[in-house]
Amino acid sequence: MTRIGLKAADTITGLKGVITAKAEFLHGQPRYELSPEKLHEGTLVKPVWLDEPRLKFGKRSLKFDAFTPVIELGAETQDPLTKMEGVVTARFVFINGCVRVEVQPKALKDGRPVEAEVFDEGRLAPTSKPATKRPGGPRPGPTPYSRP
Repeated sequence: MTRIGLKAADTITGLKGVITAKAEFLHGQPRYELSPEKLHEGTLVKPVWLDEPRLKFGKRSLKFDAFTPVIELGAETQDPLTKMEGVVTARFVFINGCVRVEVQPKALKDGRPVEAEVFDEGRLAPTSKPATKRPGGPRPGPTPYSRP
């Protein structure tokens, strides 16, 4: 069930707003972007990413059409343009219909994992079926540029 478009409140700080994006992770719980509905002293308040259990969801506020994912979490995929291959480890769905996925290459460089990249979902071609989703711990929220 998608909660994008619902009104919500942070149970810790009391911040209220509308859910404008959802991030799903292969090894972690979902996170939601909470966008405040009101200006503060005449300026916009930046949205915040919060873990699902921290939020209390209310009634629908904005219309959002649900979608069916093209590439499942845990599936192997390839970017046809760059030929980069890897495993889909996160999905970001935005209220405007944009869907982006994070791809983690399996390769190591100098003994360290190669950094994951984020692509528009429609750009990628799946090369395998998804892996089984396993529970995991918290992870940092998406950044404005690398993880929308």
